[in-house]
Amino acid sequence: MPSQYDQEIEIQVLNAARELVEETAVPFTMDQLAAKAGISRATLYRQLGGKKAILKRLADEHGLDELNQPDIPSRILQAARTLFAQQGLMAPTMEQIAAEANVGVATVYRHFGDRTGLLRRFFQAYEPHLPVTEAEMSGDLATNLTKLVAALIQFILENQDIIQHSFSNALEWRDEMIGLRPFHQRSLSRVATFLQSQMDAGKLRPIEPQKAAAALLGMILSFSLVIPIYYKTANPEPQETAVFITNLFLDGLKQP
Repeated sequence: MPSQYDQEIEIQVLNAARELVEETAVPFTMDQLAAKAGISRATLYRQLGGKKAILKRLADEHGLDELNQPDIPSRILQAARTLFAQQGLMAPTMEQIAAEANVGVATVYRHFGDRTGLLRRFFQAYEPHLPVTEAEMSGDLATNLTKLVAALIQFILENQDIIQHSFSNALEWRDEMIGLRPFHQRSLSRVATFLQSQMDAGKLRPIEPQKAAAALLGMILSFSLVIPIYYKTANPEPQETAVFITNLFLDGLKQP
């Protein structure tokens, strides 16, 4: 039966190990753990054994993976996504996000600096992958635009909860978010740039590219967000819907 002193040492070491797991995404060393716990390596090995045994104790007692220490920033971002979907982009506090991620609030600040830093990383992590490389955009205008539209539809369908909140909270967070360029702002800019390149190549009638991009995104949002949510219809099939939207859009911008 371990003595009270031994039990206190074990708790001290396990708490230190958990803090190290939360502080870094790379595995800690036994020297780091000994320093963190304020005991010698010999005592560390004598009380709890090697690192594998310690990580197993963490897994058993705290639900942490003993073989692959968690990527703490990713875990925090996933927790933020969960709360943003439930409450909106501005409502969750840093303390709530830390609790959802099962880390200390100091760990959240350590990895992201402040709320603005967390939001910036969140918008970077959760944004659509739009085809932009030469290999991805090697087809004709209709084919390339369909790829772009399909990618946006797929992204919106996968993130309806977040995007719905981002629009409903727009007035509330507009001033704070103006410098962060959320995913819909970046998407508008990318689509406008693509349309401008096609106008420059003589493939589209020249008009204001931002207005053309806004019109296209309006159709995309209607089919993938507004109609499914507010009219309670089934989500559209991305590729089929992308072809329909592209054809409708290009009919209005064809060169005479």
